[in-house]
Amino acid sequence: MDPNAEDRPPTVKFVEIDVEAKSVAESSNLEGGSSSLNDPVVEPSSNHTVPVVDSRTPPIEPFSARSIFRTALGQQPISLPESSTRPFVTPPSKNISDDPEKIRQMHEEEFQRRLKGEYEQAQRRVGDVVSENMNRPLRLTSIRLAPPPKTTRPGFLNSLLSPFISSSSSKPSLLNPSPTLPTNLHEILLSTKLLIAHLNEFGIYDMDRVGVRFEPKIGGDADEIEMVLKLREKGRLFLKAGTEVGGGEGGGNVTARIRNVFGGAESLEGNASIGTKTKSAYQVSLSTPLFASPLLSLAVSGFSLDRDNSAFASHRERTQGARAKLSATLPWGIHDLQYELVNRAIEHLAPNASVSIRELAVPSTKSSISHTWTSDTRDDLWMGTKGRLLKFTHEYAGLPGSSSKAHFFKSTTMSQLSRALYEGSDIHYSISSLTTLLMPLFSPSLGSTCLPDRTYLGGPNSIRGWAVGGLGRRDGPDSLGGDLSWALGLSVFSPIPKKEHWPLKLHGFINGGKVVAYDRARSLSDNLTKLYRSPNLSVGLGLMYRLEPIRIELNFSVPLIGRKGERTSRGLGVGVGLEFL
Repeated sequence: MDPNAEDRPPTVKFVEIDVEAKSVAESSNLEGGSSSLNDPVVEPSSNHTVPVVDSRTPPIEPFSARSIFRTALGQQPISLPESSTRPFVTPPSKNISDDPEKIRQMHEEEFQRRLKGEYEQAQRRVGDVVSENMNRPLRLTSIRLAPPPKTTRPGFLNSLLSPFISSSSSKPSLLNPSPTLPTNLHEILLSTKLLIAHLNEFGIYDMDRVGVRFEPKIGGDADEIEMVLKLREKGRLFLKAGTEVGGGEGGGNVTARIRNVFGGAESLEGNASIGTKTKSAYQVSLSTPLFASPLLSLAVSGFSLDRDNSAFASHRERTQGARAKLSATLPWGIHDLQYELVNRAIEHLAPNASVSIRELAVPSTKSSISHTWTSDTRDDLWMGTKGRLLKFTHEYAGLPGSSSKAHFFKSTTMSQLSRALYEGSDIHYSISSLTTLLMPLFSPSLGSTCLPDRTYLGGPNSIRGWAVGGLGRRDGPDSLGGDLSWALGLSVFSPIPKKEHWPLKLHGFINGGKVVAYDRARSLSDNLTKLYRSPNLSVGLGLMYRLEPIRIELNFSVPLIGRKGERTSRGLGVGVGLEFL
């Protein structure tokens, strides 16, 4: 079914819960707690049924347990009970009878105690009613928006909400967060929580102002209820300016975004940034969910990038292009399928640039398709005590529009495992790896691969103990990168003695890796043997500071095994960024 179609099936309307509650006298003797559901509250009525509320002007309560069940309980706003046997306050003693301020204060304290007691009693009644009716057969037959959102298309909302009330929805089951229709109160509440979480993923609604209420289905059966949903949209325009530090560079950026551009949760975003290494970067992108689901989206973008690589390769790289990406969030990970068409230029060569860099400074165009699968279960990006990261990217370049030398297959694997040293320990470790294999598919007579397609290792965020791009082949002052590479790191983090609560931690590490070129005259197995034989190795100690959302390291590194000509960096080094080996 087209999510944007106007001839959609009728939308769902909403309901109040018809519950069977004990009398106030009976429920007041039960010891219960308020419902822990992140939904509304219930209050019993004298006839044990929920009165029908005028659907034209229903007051929408905040999204909490109280708001869902208030009508079901039929309880009026809390007021102080009258008592003919007990005075409202204890008569003041003689020494304060002449002090009006103290008398007023005593009245106020007694009022608060009575009010608190009434509230707690109401909460116990709520818990009793909810518990007793959890398995009561109920059917959610309609969802009504009151009032309807101003800018969101009705067709989009119909496609979004229909899976929660109808099994005939055309949406694929993997994109439906509520695969089975609820049959009792407990399942309806769980389905409601899933719906709210689903709405939150779109990023266009103010979830702090969402209202949910259930009412009896007007004209329906006794077990049919209707959900009344109130959605408040966020502002459509968003503008942010800030600074960023990471990957050995710093800079500033400006981001402008228009939400819900065409009424279907689309987002139009523009970004501009400048920095120390990335001299300028510009991007405009348009993203939209497919099948009215935040689990499947399509994004198209155009970009321009000017990056200064003179610190390790005596040139600047200018990139311009466009890409289209299809993203799917599935139970076993996130899949990204991307097509990219990009033009690369090697320019602004330094006066002392090597002959190899000058020979490789030719423009090229890459037309490629790639697939990335990511699964991340870590409980913390930097201080994790459990979980793992797996990320696999496979790219094929050489589609129509590619230059002759931009024809290759490239595979990149990234992984990390985080664990506590032993159960309950404040000391934890992580093992990280990064492997890149680039296999040229063009004729050997054309020479080596293009400079922008190669991989570089070394630096405080990569293999510590070497300068940025310091591993692998070099020609004078320039790193030439490689086609095959791997890196492995073992890090141990420990709190500072007697300062366990500090975000500053002790850090020890062992790093290893290697970068080589792919030799077309040898077999793949011979190239892999060359890659993993005699790796580079370094060790070090230092401090790690967690400054969300980045991590800062100050380490003393010592290279143990290296090769002649490689550029080492023995001693203190500072690393700032999001990703570290």
